[in-house]
Amino acid sequence: MSSDDQRPTDATDPWAPAGSEAAPSVTGASSAAPRRRGLFITAMVIFSIGVIFTIIAAGTPLILGRDAPTILYLVAMLFTPTGFVLGLLYAILGSRPPKV
Repeated sequence: MSSDDQRPTDATDPWAPAGSEAAPSVTGASSAAPRRRGLFITAMVIFSIGVIFTIIAAGTPLILGRDAPTILYLVAMLFTPTGFVLGLLYAILGSRPPKV
């Protein structure tokens, strides 16, 4: 910032550090925060279910001595990438600055 910067002192800067007086108001960001947190939790749950079913499908032949049921493979193939994509979506939406 230079000395000829003529911005008003009460302007909110979304890129300002959290402790500065130019920090954005919390009211605008609070409406989007629960939805993004819900997206994160949903992504983690779906991805975890997919990983658990992948481990079960991989261990079933060792434990039972026969092939795993098809449903184990289907759930693993659907849930793991879906949870991963939702996690990427959460990361992309979380990297955008708040609307001013």
